[in-house]
Amino acid sequence: MKSVSTEPMGFRPQGTDDLVGQPARVAEALLRKARRLRQSPTSNLRVLLYGPPGVGKTTIAELVARELTDGQSICVEEANGKMVCAETVRLWMASLAHAGNLFGDWSVVLVNEVDRASRDAQDLLLSYLDKMPAGRAFLATSNLDLSALTDRFQSRFQAIRLEAPTTDEIAGFLRDRWRIAADVAARIAVGSGGNVRAALLDLQTFLDAGEPAPKPAKNHNRNGDRRHARRSRV
Repeated sequence: MKSVSTEPMGFRPQGTDDLVGQPARVAEALLRKARRLRQSPTSNLRVLLYGPPGVGKTTIAELVARELTDGQSICVEEANGKMVCAETVRLWMASLAHAGNLFGDWSVVLVNEVDRASRDAQDLLLSYLDKMPAGRAFLATSNLDLSALTDRFQSRFQAIRLEAPTTDEIAGFLRDRWRIAADVAARIAVGSGGNVRAALLDLQTFLDAGEPAPKPAKNHNRNGDRRHARRSRV
């Protein structure tokens, strides 16, 4: 794999090759499905991606949305769950009366951290999801475990858990993309705790300041679990 000129903090995945570990495989499967649906919009699509932070949930949702709409960003409405209220969902429900849109056969709503939507909004979402016609997609992400969402809510989705990449997978990604020494990549990967975004921030710090790569955190929380290493300071 070729190295990239983009600095780590500016790196934005553009395809499945830019993802690491199991999330890349999930993305490939969902994109194959999206391509099939784009050619024949005879059903809707409701997907919930959940799992730890920094593994690619939002990236995968964006790639699927782009595939469904053939790159027409105007066909995609993106929101953060914290900003989704009951009135927001009512507007989405009103739009269901219009099949497709002026720019294509698919319309997509993408909500990050859907679990943060208000309780009233989540209740209305149940009706919205049940009434979605063909050619509509609702893609959602959550950092929570599936058990933390209500049964009624989670049963409306194809729920897919994304797993954190292994230390070796993250280290290999950093080595291939930025041509850094193997020992540096390994220390950054261990310190990231499986969070690719955190690894990129630590790599940026290393490249900017020439500081040693972060070491794994040794402190423990009250449950006795190892905390993820925090970002190094320049």
